[in-house]
Amino acid sequence: MVAIFVAFMFVSLVLTDLGIEKWHAWRLAHPARATRRITEAMAHGFEAWCQVPEGVHLSSQHTWMKPDPTGGLEIGADALIARAVGAVRRVILPKVGDQVTAGQPLFRLEHKGCTVTIPAAMTGRVMAVNTRLAEEPELLSSDPYGSGWICYLNPTLVDHSAPSVRFGERATMWLQSEFVRFQEFIFAQVPPDLALGATSQDGGLPAIGCLVELGPAAWSDFEAKFLHQA
Repeated sequence: MVAIFVAFMFVSLVLTDLGIEKWHAWRLAHPARATRRITEAMAHGFEAWCQVPEGVHLSSQHTWMKPDPTGGLEIGADALIARAVGAVRRVILPKVGDQVTAGQPLFRLEHKGCTVTIPAAMTGRVMAVNTRLAEEPELLSSDPYGSGWICYLNPTLVDHSAPSVRFGERATMWLQSEFVRFQEFIFAQVPPDLALGATSQDGGLPAIGCLVELGPAAWSDFEAKFLHQA
């Protein structure tokens, strides 16, 4: 029954979440500006980072979920987190058997004294974790939707108050808007004369691992603004 409810939840989220997201509301209110920002973003190398693999759903907390036929979910961090943190020093995984609750901590990333905690988007029990990340934490950045996966979750509660989940074109559009927002976030964190160093050579897209060049306060600000969205 849980598998049926999970499948129903994903379908219902797709059908009911249309038109209620802040980004889409902003785009309707400012169509020319929104189109210009996305066009500029796509021209500056965002496109490759915003591609969402088939069958993958994105949560508002920047985790991805891939349902399987049994109702279980493979879970990882999306490309925005991968781009922001780069090759972190340590990935703190949940434990097999842990019961996690939507909105509560699921895993943690650490690098040179800085920490960011990624919340769970779904309530359930952890059935497996990616032990490779203990020795190869860089996989989270180099292959976020593949070998950098975090854990496998068996949902135990369908929480209709859980954050929005997107897939397909809607996931791509949302991730594009989040990358634009992240670019603005990074530029606001550094002095104007250092802003160029915070971007890569692909035309203004924040450099891979740019967050690790900033202090703990920036990590906390990133967590609050990007990982705890309703």
